[in-house]
Amino acid sequence: MIGKREWLGLIAVLAATFMTQVDGFVVNVASPSIQDDLDAGFDQIQLVGAAYVIAFGALMVTGARLGDRVGHRSVFLWGVAGFTITSLLCGLAPSAELLVTARFLQGATAAFMAPQVLAIIRATVLDAEARAKVLGVYGVVIGLGVITGIAGGGVLVDLDVAGLGWRPVLLVNVPVGLVVLVLTALLPKGEAVRSRRLDLVGALLTTVGLPALLVALILGPGDRWWLWLGLGLALAVFAILAAQQRELHKGGGDPLFPPRVVTAPGMRLSLLTVLSFFATSAGLYLVYTYYLQTGLRIDPATAGLMFVPLGFTFALGSAVCRRLGHRVMMPLPVAGTALVATVLYAGALVVQLPEGVQPPLLVAMISIVGFGQGLVVAPLVAGILSRVAPAEAGAASGMATTVTQVGLALGVAAAGVCYRTVLGATPGDAGVPFADHARAFTFAALLLAALATTTSLLSARLHRQPVQELADAAAPVPQKEAVSTATN
Repeated sequence: MIGKREWLGLIAVLAATFMTQVDGFVVNVASPSIQDDLDAGFDQIQLVGAAYVIAFGALMVTGARLGDRVGHRSVFLWGVAGFTITSLLCGLAPSAELLVTARFLQGATAAFMAPQVLAIIRATVLDAEARAKVLGVYGVVIGLGVITGIAGGGVLVDLDVAGLGWRPVLLVNVPVGLVVLVLTALLPKGEAVRSRRLDLVGALLTTVGLPALLVALILGPGDRWWLWLGLGLALAVFAILAAQQRELHKGGGDPLFPPRVVTAPGMRLSLLTVLSFFATSAGLYLVYTYYLQTGLRIDPATAGLMFVPLGFTFALGSAVCRRLGHRVMMPLPVAGTALVATVLYAGALVVQLPEGVQPPLLVAMISIVGFGQGLVVAPLVAGILSRVAPAEAGAASGMATTVTQVGLALGVAAAGVCYRTVLGATPGDAGVPFADHARAFTFAALLLAALATTTSLLSARLHRQPVQELADAAAPVPQKEAVSTATN
């Protein structure tokens, strides 16, 4: 049973999830206004979005492990405070260079805030049934964040609140962050755990390797120099990191990636499923936007509103997945990803129809995709958390969130390269025949459908892996640490 005080605290951490979701989409919608207002180049606008993702991914695991050490609630509070301040800096930035810097700092603070959310849920809600309910709400919040980021951001820009143009899309985080800080104080405060030092070497290597990989995936498709430099550096650093983690574990230390978490039954398969799932989602959002605006020539505001049904159906799928779980013959992640794959295969056929009938069919397509995605997220997250003890929830959450960021970047890179290669031009170039846009969408949809099918097969295999719901009993932790993590 979750008390009223705990629910208010959980609302605070869910509101933080909402903020990070909004900020993942809202800058893309506001990019033209930012570029015009700050007289920025296209490469600078790319960095406004990329800087947040790179910093977010680079520090995610470190932020998660720090939460395991000093308490998830404490690190969450630091992260929210930092995110609120850096959002203010973003909204007040007078130049593109300062906005890129502020966005990098915003991503860094988000990396200390976001991984604590699932860890706090895991440690606060010990009953599996009640936790599934909270994770269903978590999925709804993600869906609402998508709606607000894509459509709400465009509305804010169009309203031009107080003559501030694009700035309110980032400044809105400030009052929300202050409310989150107040409500988080209602969560129980645990005792700090400092039994072992944080793996600073592992943290440093991760902070170098992950940005190199993300830069390659985000900027590489448009510049092969970045692609090969980033991938080469990432592979070298990850090889060193793997050796360092093994040696630290053999020496009795506490590595950034604990073997007991990485090797937990089904954990690696879970992370691979997360990677595949979010790569499919990000790739679809990209090519859908490309096709609506440059193929069907729909204006940006209307194109943004065409994403709104996805957010609602995603929230609906998340809300009903617990009830459907008892009525559907197959595991929900398998059913949800299979539904997404089926719709994407159908989408490849929809764009062969006359141009005028396509928009409503594409809205129906994205709506069904949202519902399918909503059936996946909460059960997948619940499965990951159930494979570790509460004391390791931060590490598991950090790994899952980091893999999510890599998956998003991978999906954008792969789908973007496919779309532009088949198109034979940059989306938005004048004079490209409509038939070429339809063909590009068809190939990209088939690629993403194959990836969604792969995700469904991975989910089916994952369902057959053993789950130790009482992982904390199977892997005892010191009494002091157990008390701390149970109250954080």
